[in-house]
Amino acid sequence: MRFRIALLLSLCSALAGGSPLPDSTLGSYGLEARLTYGFLVAHRPMLRLLQEEHLRSFEVSLLFPSTGKKEWERGFRFPDRGLHLAIIDLGSRKLLGTGIAVYPFVDFPLFFGNDWSCRLRYGMGLGYVQHTFDPEENYKNTALSSHLNGTIHFDLHVTKSIGQRGAFDAGIGITHYSNGATALPNLGINLAAAHIGYRRYFGERRALHKETIDQPQLRPGMTLFLSGSLKEIYPPLGPLYFASTLSGDYLLPLNTKIDVAVGADLFYDASLRVRMEASEDVQQPVSTNFRPGVHGGLQFNLDPLGLIFNLGYYPYTRFKDDGRYFHRIGLRYYFDRLFVCMNLKTHYARADFIEWGVGWRFHSTSPKP
Repeated sequence: MRFRIALLLSLCSALAGGSPLPDSTLGSYGLEARLTYGFLVAHRPMLRLLQEEHLRSFEVSLLFPSTGKKEWERGFRFPDRGLHLAIIDLGSRKLLGTGIAVYPFVDFPLFFGNDWSCRLRYGMGLGYVQHTFDPEENYKNTALSSHLNGTIHFDLHVTKSIGQRGAFDAGIGITHYSNGATALPNLGINLAAAHIGYRRYFGERRALHKETIDQPQLRPGMTLFLSGSLKEIYPPLGPLYFASTLSGDYLLPLNTKIDVAVGADLFYDASLRVRMEASEDVQQPVSTNFRPGVHGGLQFNLDPLGLIFNLGYYPYTRFKDDGRYFHRIGLRYYFDRLFVCMNLKTHYARADFIEWGVGWRFHSTSPKP
């Protein structure tokens, strides 16, 4: 799912000049309400126990149209930014109960027509699930062990204008819940749903800054971050283990919107030696907890945010059960050179740990105009 999102965001950039744009926003802010209907995706056979009924939700969004004052807003065709709240009947009242998701998002336009548009919405935030795993009272719920989780959402939707400031909205999307293996079991849940909705804009209309500006000279740059985290391993309800990442990137800008990243990692995971000793019944050295990595990926620049998508490989690892490949999806907030980040590191669909980190940008590859 992570690289499908990256490909869709790349499509947003590639289509940036493909269709006519309006001359102004529909207002200074907007409100949207949605009704959704869908199902929980059983990406593991044991999750079929959670598919008792279809899921339903009521969702509201606060929208802020962009005007193109920043280069990335023009590059991504004047997306809306906003804050989203979803209250979800997860379809299994005893095992999961009610879910809540709150996340900031960006609505990337793909196409514009005279009175319609097609958009991709992408957001990351926090989620709450009412009922979680309990070894005695809720042992069938192997999806989530913590009430508080991270959420990732994306959807494709079409808007059709109704009047001067309103629009009908319909689309399909997926919302993912996971705690990043801070507590087990943590298979996570994926909620696939279709929605219909209505949005309306209020306040002053604002002219779009569509004028062509001189492109800044783009040069390759480098970033370095250090992160720390805690994770749990099977069996559930055991101790927490420290995990850390030292990671560096060489960033080659394709344009002001997208950087291609090539990098190297050094991972420390205190659980690796424990897991290897349990499987082989032989004492292992402390060096078992270290493994190097190399990765490639993309960074989407939404000043001051950066969206990160990486695919990586372990050239050497004593512990083989995780396989050789890892993935990373994350969010960075840049304070000029200094940045903070939150990344989810996974092995395919299985969370490894969350990288809570701080880093330094040695050169701004996409400077402000």
